[in-house]
Amino acid sequence: MRLFEWHSDSFICYQSKLPEFVNYLSGVWQNRNRFIESTDLSSEEEEQEERIQRQRFFDFTIDGKISARNYVGVVQHDGIRVEVYPKIFAGDKAENPKQWQLNMLYWLSYCRKIKFPFSFADVSKLQFDDFLEVLIYIYANYTEEVISNQPFQSYQSVTEETPYLKGRISFEDYTKNNLITGKWQNFYCTHEPFLYDNIFNRIVKYVTKRLVVISNNYLNQEKLNEILFILDDVSDVPCSAIECDKVKLNPLFADHKHILDLCRLYLSNQVIDLEDEESNNFCFLLPMEYIFEDFIYGFISDKWPSLNIRSQSTDHLAFNNGSSVFQIRNDIYIPGQLILDTKYKIRSDKDGLKCGVVQSDLYQMIGYAIRRNCKSVMLLYPEAINSLATPATFIVPSLMFLEDIEIQAKVINIRILDMDSADTIMKNRFKMLSPMFNF
Repeated sequence: MRLFEWHSDSFICYQSKLPEFVNYLSGVWQNRNRFIESTDLSSEEEEQEERIQRQRFFDFTIDGKISARNYVGVVQHDGIRVEVYPKIFAGDKAENPKQWQLNMLYWLSYCRKIKFPFSFADVSKLQFDDFLEVLIYIYANYTEEVISNQPFQSYQSVTEETPYLKGRISFEDYTKNNLITGKWQNFYCTHEPFLYDNIFNRIVKYVTKRLVVISNNYLNQEKLNEILFILDDVSDVPCSAIECDKVKLNPLFADHKHILDLCRLYLSNQVIDLEDEESNNFCFLLPMEYIFEDFIYGFISDKWPSLNIRSQSTDHLAFNNGSSVFQIRNDIYIPGQLILDTKYKIRSDKDGLKCGVVQSDLYQMIGYAIRRNCKSVMLLYPEAINSLATPATFIVPSLMFLEDIEIQAKVINIRILDMDSADTIMKNRFKMLSPMFNF
């Protein structure tokens, strides 16, 4: 089943599985990555709703329909598979899920908190039927290539009983297990052998075994089984995201760090169902507001590093008895030049002179401009099919500044058709936004 954000479809054929599906989604919701959330500051009412709501990925209606909210990606549970794509593709006359998938992966490649080590050439040539298999292929293809060319071995701390001294004596274990039991001739020693059966390889093997159960694609299964063959001498132990934090990688193993990032992603946020090793449940759903904002920030910071761009720059609007109050958080701030606030909303011309800009957003930008002492502000929206693309400029008279505050509302097209030229296309689109990108 494929949906767009804020669109609905019939769910009657899965009605008998609905209670378990909702319970699964609720578990994922409670354990999701909290750093990947809506970028706007929440009101007290919204925070209260957040605590009460069981899950906010989908809405289910009494007439048997499922409605996607603002989370995009894929979820699979007990024969149910739902893919959710951004609303900016909703007007496509010809359904092209492969193109949508490649676009989403391209945006994610510039996001800071989610790392996807993949080549567009590798992915774009493959005819996958769904987004889930694309995600598995990215992991399988990259991991198989890296560990085949550069097997990972590391020093790992081991405490064991030996008839001779090795490393350093573990006096606590020696006293408890040997000295008081009469086996004083043996020692308990802690040493660090150079092992192939280390925590990194155990994590990779565990994630790979779980993905083999989930995947239905022969190419993915072949690559995953090749990884398991390479790691055949590695112990089979359950792993969690906590184990990923224990791995210390030498800078020489930069490629292995990408693998570890993917393993951490799949093991956290209940992307992989950890409760049952035979389960094929999988959930990869991210708020599109986060993807849009982080893609814009990541692309600018990568292509124009000299701008000294800042993300999620926080400050306060006022002071009360010497204490800061009313926190503000700018999506993107270029000191002294521009405040850029991303708004993942579809602009329309139904508001006439307001040009699709919400009044509260304008108030917010005025507060930012005054506090930052910056007269240039931009509201940046994604361009969608049949959306308002004409830029608008709002002039706010201000006696505090020598000049008026200028708030621009602009759109940027983040949809890419030619992935081989994606960066060049996006650079040209940014140059059309502001003169500061013309170098």
